[in-house]
Amino acid sequence: MIESLLGLAMNIYILLAYMGNLKNGLSLGASDKVLLSKVMVNICLHLMETAQSVIYVFSPNLFYTHEILLWFVMGNSPFLNSYSYWLIALLCVYYCVSITTCGHQTVVWLKRRLPSHLSHVLIASGFGLFVISFPNIWFCAINSTGNTTYQSMFLRGQFITNEAYRASSVTLGSFLPLFVAFISTAITLWSLINHMWTMKQNNRGFTRSKFQTQLNATRTMILFLLIAVIYNVILIYFFSLPSSVSDDAVLMIWYLIVSYPIAEAIIIIQSSSKLRRNLLRRNLLRGTF
Repeated sequence: MIESLLGLAMNIYILLAYMGNLKNGLSLGASDKVLLSKVMVNICLHLMETAQSVIYVFSPNLFYTHEILLWFVMGNSPFLNSYSYWLIALLCVYYCVSITTCGHQTVVWLKRRLPSHLSHVLIASGFGLFVISFPNIWFCAINSTGNTTYQSMFLRGQFITNEAYRASSVTLGSFLPLFVAFISTAITLWSLINHMWTMKQNNRGFTRSKFQTQLNATRTMILFLLIAVIYNVILIYFFSLPSSVSDDAVLMIWYLIVSYPIAEAIIIIQSSSKLRRNLLRRNLLRGTF
């Protein structure tokens, strides 16, 4: 519960910072729009995970009722997780086409079109993923395994889904966006290293501010991709746990799942010098008064 409240507070802080910029008449850049969408998804994930935790603690038998479980686990979670992955992919693609000097037709086309159409892409991708993810409710059944021989603080169950639908939704919702993010990150990293090498060979100065901007974007891409891959592996493992697994193991994995939006909030804050300065200033003022 503490982890959920901490992550919720961090993401709300970022949301308020962006809302403050809009209120002051400052327009958001393309990357800021993606990060703002990411924060909103994280807040929704936090609220869902907190609600699930409360139901687990106070009414565990209610959690595995058909309507509650399908609404939380099979309806909203796949959509929010898939949208989170695709937002990472969009951010990585945007950074890639903004930073790299690659002359490939696809990169050049994206460099011209993506910044001006990013808002439409965010809305269209969110709607498309909702259409793909939400029917999971009708393709899924639950087989509860609440027997009297196994005493557990967690009520266990099996998720039975249509194989073809599960394969297509997992491919489109997690594997494809993570693959796109990986390719974009690899191209960006290679381009940055190659550019630095070329500048050194030509004995020309590499502007510190430009280098820091590119390095910061590349680091953000790597961190987002790494945390998303780890989170995806944890989710797959969590939903494939046998009913005989210990409660401590389930609880530890659940804490890792809840920590995902917290980790993303930390990545967003470290990627923005303005957010870091504001957070530091507030902490200093709080310590003073």
